[in-house]
Amino acid sequence: MTKWLAVLISLTSLGLTEQQRQADESRPVTVDCNAGGAINRVLKSLKPGDVVLVQGRCLENVVIQSELQRITIDGQGTATVKPPDARQPAIQVLGREIRIKGFTTDGGFSGIAINRGGTAIVDHNMIENASEMGLEVSQNSFGRIINNTIRHSGVDGILVLGSASAHIGVLRTDDTVPSPNSILENGGDGIRVLRTSTARIIGNSLTGNRRSGLSVQQASHADVAGNRFDGNAEHGIRAVGNSAVNLADSAMGLFTQPNTTTVPNGLFGIRCESGAHVDGPIGSLVGKNGAKDVSDITCIDRSTR
Repeated sequence: MTKWLAVLISLTSLGLTEQQRQADESRPVTVDCNAGGAINRVLKSLKPGDVVLVQGRCLENVVIQSELQRITIDGQGTATVKPPDARQPAIQVLGREIRIKGFTTDGGFSGIAINRGGTAIVDHNMIENASEMGLEVSQNSFGRIINNTIRHSGVDGILVLGSASAHIGVLRTDDTVPSPNSILENGGDGIRVLRTSTARIIGNSLTGNRRSGLSVQQASHADVAGNRFDGNAEHGIRAVGNSAVNLADSAMGLFTQPNTTTVPNGLFGIRCESGAHVDGPIGSLVGKNGAKDVSDITCIDRSTR
C-alpha cells in the first residue's frame, strides 16, 4: 500500500510540476507594428496564458486560429488594426477563451468576428467603420462584450446569429453591475439577434442607429435590462418571427432595472409582430408614435408600464 501511495504522490507531483512549468513559460510577447512587426507572425508560437502586447498601426487581417486557447491580444489602448482585405474581418477569432482588448479596428467586413465555435472576451475596444457588422458572434460561438464603442458600421453594430450566444454589457449571467458598451450611429440595427441565437443585453447605450436599437428575429431570445435606447430611426426594440424579449430581466430576475429612453425613437419604443413574445416592464421606452405597437394579433404581449 505504501509503495502505491508513493507512486501516486510521484505522479501527482509530476503533474503539478508540468502545470507550474507551463505557467512559468507563459510570457508577454511584444509586437511593434510600426517597426515591421505583425500580430499574425507571432500567433503560431503562443502557448495558453500568453499575452501579446501590441503597439502601432497594424496593416493586417488578424486570424486567431482554432488551436489557440487562453491567450490575450492587448492593444494597450493605442494600437490600431487596419485590414488590407476589406472583405474579411479586421480580427477573426476561431480559438477559445481569447481576450481582445485595447484596440481600435478601422474597417474590414467586420471589426471583430467570433466564428465557428470560438469563444472570446472583447473588452475596451473602439470598433468603427466596418463595411457590414462592427462585431459578429456566429456559428455556435460565444462572446462576452464589455466596455466597447461600436460605431459607423455599414449595417449592424453587433450581430449574433447561427445558434450563437452573447453577453453584451456583462461578463457573467449574475453580474449586478454592468460594463456598458456604446453602440451608436450604425447603418442598420444597433444589435441584431437572429437564427435561434440568444443574448443577455444589460446596461448598454444604443443611440442614433438607422434602424432599431435592438432587433430580435427568427426564433431568438434576449434578456434586455437597464439599457438606454435613444434616437434610433425606427424602434427602440423590435421582436419578430417567433422570438422572445424579456424586459427588465423578467425571465431571470437578476438585473431588474428597466430600459429607458430620453430622446424618442423614430417609431415605437417596442414593436412586437409575427408570433413574437414580449414580457416585463417597458420602463420609459418610447418612440414618436408611442410606447409600444402590439397591434399584430400574433404577438403575445405581456409587457407592462
